[in-house]
Amino acid sequence: MFVYICCAGGMSSSLFCIRMVTALETTYPALKVTSAHLATVMAKEKNFREKYDLILVYGGVDVISSENAFDLNQFIDVILIAPQVAYLLPLKQAILKDYPILVKLIDKKIFGTMAGVAAAGDLLDELIALDLERSYVSATLLETKNVDKNIELLFNGLDRASDFVKQMVASLEQLGLRVVTEKYSLENLYQFQPKRDYDIRLLFGYNHMLAAEDMAKLSRRIDGLIYLESPLENPKINWFQAYQIPLFKLARDNNYRKTFDFSQLQDFRLAVADRSEESSETYVAKFEAAPAEKQRHHFLGILSWER
Repeated sequence: MFVYICCAGGMSSSLFCIRMVTALETTYPALKVTSAHLATVMAKEKNFREKYDLILVYGGVDVISSENAFDLNQFIDVILIAPQVAYLLPLKQAILKDYPILVKLIDKKIFGTMAGVAAAGDLLDELIALDLERSYVSATLLETKNVDKNIELLFNGLDRASDFVKQMVASLEQLGLRVVTEKYSLENLYQFQPKRDYDIRLLFGYNHMLAAEDMAKLSRRIDGLIYLESPLENPKINWFQAYQIPLFKLARDNNYRKTFDFSQLQDFRLAVADRSEESSETYVAKFEAAPAEKQRHHFLGILSWER
């Protein structure tokens, strides 16, 4: 069981987790328990799952965001929010409402006590109850891009006001499809509560808005890329090719003041439709390989650091 215990920055939760692990190992020696920073657990999740029964994960509450929801849902079972950031509970619950992760406040008596053994017993009782509650959670899961059948296209280097885009939106609407257009950002990409229902979402961005570290998350939602041709080579296009995302290069003279022949998009449309219904995802090691694990050191059970 993976339990994410978070506070404002991660320091208080790290001290709490260390205290709980020490107490649980003493009181319940048969229970294989450990604690680690969220980044370490995300990089080595399989190793932790195979070695331990209970993993207390610590870090900051700001990690709980729309763009990280998918990744957290891959392994976190319960999130416990520290009392000092209790005011953020409704916001964090709203972000994860479409996922089976339970988001709760940790009891003040458990989080604040220095009596490790007593607090550990209370914590374990609460986790058992939460595990049972989680088993009965029946919500619509949005774990992969294909769960909702909407299509998302990214436009790189194109303006929403261009003639090509206006013609494309009109042609899609003539087919009875509901189209929304938005500025691209990772936050917008993972926003599951748009202002109105849609069938196709067109997101507009530029090269400087694309980062290698975002590609794994971006690839889970984006079904196709339309980009404006450039006299300069664009290495970022290769990132999309690595994830097998359908591409269409638009000639510059087709972007403005020219009627576009949309039969040119036929192959692209078919590839996008196929991708939107895939049940598996492409893994690209250079974007997703886990970083080297850092060694965690402890001093007197109070301070901890990674090196």
